[in-house]
Amino acid sequence: MHVHLPKPLHGWRAFAGEVGIIVIGVLIALGAEQVVQSAHQRGEGRQANDVIRGELEYNLARLKSRLATRSCVERRIGEIQQLLDRAQSDPIIATPSWVGRPQFWTMQSSRWQAESQAGRGALIDPDALARYSQMYAWMDNLASEMATEQADWAKLRTLEHMRRLDAAAAYDLNKTLQDARYRNWRISLQTSQLSDLARSVGLRDVRNGFP
Repeated sequence: MHVHLPKPLHGWRAFAGEVGIIVIGVLIALGAEQVVQSAHQRGEGRQANDVIRGELEYNLARLKSRLATRSCVERRIGEIQQLLDRAQSDPIIATPSWVGRPQFWTMQSSRWQAESQAGRGALIDPDALARYSQMYAWMDNLASEMATEQADWAKLRTLEHMRRLDAAAAYDLNKTLQDARYRNWRISLQTSQLSDLARSVGLRDVRNGFP
């Protein structure tokens, strides 16, 4: 008994050619889809990179405004120090009408968090992403320093309502003043270091819109 295989209408060679054309067409379509997807991801990566850099530049502009007041803050600390020093020999003080406080700026990170949670941060160059992460960590630390500094100056402003300083009060305010002095130094140092890191990744030097 003989089994006869069905013959293609145009022969096996023509059939193989048609299959080959179909296979090549499918591969071309898959390749084109991959190209389109890669281009889309690169576009998302560039957009995420631009958004994050813009937020970092915004924060840096605020920190530079704070840095510009360093000498003014130091001068005010010196004036309060003189008042506390004089109280050691005479508890009756010349009540300051105004003590003041340094500028306080919040650090924004909502765009960084949004891009990271959406997975678009992974599309950014790994080296640049690592530096961005480091900068945000420093900015978060600076925000904590400035918050503590504000608490110090809030306590120092009690001098506006005092007529005399006993030894215990003078000692307590001296401790607060030294902490404020230390915060001012740390904020200035870390802002300068952060500015160096910003230059290494080519961030723009923009102006603070709210001086």
